[in-house]
Amino acid sequence: MQMLVLNPIRWFLCGALMMMAALPARAEHFRLAMPSDDDQYIIDLFALALEAEGGGHTYEVVRRVILAQDRALRALADNKARYEVHYSGYAPERERDFAMVRFPITRGMLGHRLLVVHEADRDMLKGVDTIEKLSRFRLGSGMDWPDTTIMQAVGLTVTKGSDGNLWPMLARKRFDAFPRGINEIRAEITSEGQGKYGVQMVIDQHVMLVYRYDYFFYLAKSNIHKARIVERGLIKAFESGQLDAFLNNTPALKATMAELKAHPRQVIHIDNPLLSDTVRALPDSYWRTYP
Repeated sequence: MQMLVLNPIRWFLCGALMMMAALPARAEHFRLAMPSDDDQYIIDLFALALEAEGGGHTYEVVRRVILAQDRALRALADNKARYEVHYSGYAPERERDFAMVRFPITRGMLGHRLLVVHEADRDMLKGVDTIEKLSRFRLGSGMDWPDTTIMQAVGLTVTKGSDGNLWPMLARKRFDAFPRGINEIRAEITSEGQGKYGVQMVIDQHVMLVYRYDYFFYLAKSNIHKARIVERGLIKAFESGQLDAFLNNTPALKATMAELKAHPRQVIHIDNPLLSDTVRALPDSYWRTYP
C-alpha cells in the first residue's frame, strides 16, 4: 500500500493561511471632516455605518475644515489634511480621484431641491411647472458645485458665487431663488435667512427640483480598504432598515418631511448628466423619492 506523504512546507503554508482567514479584520480608526455644525446627523450616520459593519472600528470628528469643497478635497488627495474622510456632492472627477464610498449617504435627499426666496416673493413661483418656466428666474449656485453644471445643462439660468457669498447675494437680489437640498435647507434658513442680512427669507411652497444626486463619502485612494468598510456598513444599515429609520427620525430631516407633506410642490425632474456608468448602475433601491 502506497503511503501519501504531505510536503511539510505546503502543510505549514496551508495551516498559516487557514489561521489568517480565521482572524478578525483589524479595527480601523477614521478621522471624519465636519465643515459645518449643521450636519451633525452626518456624524451619527457615519457612526451607524461603522456599527452596522462591526469589527470595532472607531472614529473622531475633525471640525473647522476648509469650507470650499474643492480645496478641502484637494487637501485630502494631497495627504495634507487633518482628516481622511470627507463628504461632498457627487462629481465624476471626485469619483476618479478618490476612493469613493459607493452609496448615496442620504439616499438622494440632496438632489431634492427646495427654493429659498424673499418673503415678499413667496408666491413668485406659483404656476411654475416646467423647466422653461423656471428658466425665467435666476437661481443661485456655487462656482465649484456640481449642481451648477447640472442645472445649466437643462437650460436653467444660474448665477454663480463663492460659498460664503450666496446668501448675501440672495439678500441683495443678485438672483431670485436659492435651491437647497431638503436635508440642509431648514438649518440654513434658520441661521442665514432670518434677518441676518436685513431680509426675511422663506421656503417656496410651489416647486421642488429633483435630480439623482447626493452626498458621498470620499477618502484618498491609499485608503480604499477603509472606504470599503464604510461602504459595507452603509449597505448593511440600508438592508436592515436602520438607515431609513435613522433618516426618518432625525429631527431636522423629519421636520422637512412634514413640510413636504403639508405643502405638496410641483415636482420638476431633470437628468443629471454628470453621473458615471458606475453610479448609474447602483441599485435603484438605494435612491429614494421624498417625501
